[in-house]
Amino acid sequence: MTMPAIEFPNAIIALRDEHRYMGLLLTTLEEQLESEELSAREGYFLMQDIVRYMHEYPDTEHHPTEDLMFEKLVRRNPAREMDVARLRREHVMLRENTADMLELLDNAAKRRTPKAIKALRVACSDYIDRLRQHMQFEEAELFPSAVRCLAHKDWHAIDRRLESTQDPLFGPTVQHDYRVLYEYFANRAAQVSQQMTHYGFLQLDNMILSADAVEAGIAEIWEMLLGHADSLAQELRVVANKSFDGRSLISAITVQSAYAGFVGKTACQVGSKAARIYYKTLRDAVVFFFKGTQ
Repeated sequence: MTMPAIEFPNAIIALRDEHRYMGLLLTTLEEQLESEELSAREGYFLMQDIVRYMHEYPDTEHHPTEDLMFEKLVRRNPAREMDVARLRREHVMLRENTADMLELLDNAAKRRTPKAIKALRVACSDYIDRLRQHMQFEEAELFPSAVRCLAHKDWHAIDRRLESTQDPLFGPTVQHDYRVLYEYFANRAAQVSQQMTHYGFLQLDNMILSADAVEAGIAEIWEMLLGHADSLAQELRVVANKSFDGRSLISAITVQSAYAGFVGKTACQVGSKAARIYYKTLRDAVVFFFKGTQ
């Protein structure tokens, strides 16, 4: 038995996708900051494109869409007002940060001095950490709250705003200004594809089998728990009937003591079987995952 999948509103799916894109860009920015190419002018081109994109799309389209969703959330759930106020302040701060980083990048690219490079690295690292924490809080707290509280007409208004915007890099059409950045990621994707071909497509199959093994193990434990829950509930009904059918106090205590022993024995069985299933699941997942790389 598997748990039913949660159907998220289209707006939540779109915003989470944009978070993934932003996370990819932040990781790439980190890689560039740690490289030795900052002594050359060309080492800044990619970083400038990344920060410019963050300033021109997430700052001007993604965050305002979230602000619209948060505004509607506060109307439905006033208890979230402080969290929403905090996130909206952070949106303003992040926009200021990206503007500052564009200036620092331009300065470092021109001067390429240790002082300018250090100032750039400090500012970018702080921005990356802040934005990651910001997105994590949104996805862990505010997005689920919006899913629970917002009405259909709220999502319709948010969807309309999303439909009126187009991502210049990850959207259906790549704008000319971001062609270099797009080609950079396209080349990386091609390299990953070549590596997969080198190992054989069986590796991908094994990754899928590994995930299936984990899902099967979870389902097995869930079924086992449900089965024991049914037996415990049935035994409890029997004990309750015997305890209150006019028997003496000693007889009732004896029946309940026997049930306590049954519960303890069942708990031991459940724990032991769950441990065996867990070990088997872990073993199968690891075996399937690494089988294709050997």
